[in-house]
Amino acid sequence: MDKKLYLLAELDDILQIELRNLEKVITENGIIGKQTKDIPYHITLSSYSLDNENYLENLLKDIKCKFTEINISFSSLGLFGLNVLFINPIVNMELIKIYNFVKEKSFEKDNDLVAHTTLLIDEPENIIKILPKIVENCKGFSGKIKYISLYEFFPKKLIKRIELKEE
Repeated sequence: MDKKLYLLAELDDILQIELRNLEKVITENGIIGKQTKDIPYHITLSSYSLDNENYLENLLKDIKCKFTEINISFSSLGLFGLNVLFINPIVNMELIKIYNFVKEKSFEKDNDLVAHTTLLIDEPENIIKILPKIVENCKGFSGKIKYISLYEFFPKKLIKRIELKEE
């Protein structure tokens, strides 16, 4: 897999705790998964080639000046095939505005927003096994998108994180 840069909309501490509780349900059932671990729960805004790092660091400065924290709620689960289990945010205008701003400044205009927060990437039998337990423990969650961060993957490396202004 080629290394890439990613802009991530990171969720606040309250949502991090709620989603870590779902992660605990998964691990307590003996499932580890292949998802990237030890990074904050987030919504991916876009990806870029490695030669765009300076450009993206400047874009983060623009985002910090232009945007405030974004209220976000999660209400349902979703699947990409039977290999990825995620939780869906309710897409609101603030999320769309920051996504459109990033897309407008992007070199890859065909990158569409598929807003989700990954909980588990694994074999179908493990997804099917854990899904009822996640449904049982998954109530609606609300919080904020508090940070926008620039990461390099793989291996993971945090390059820069900005905090969005309070509303």
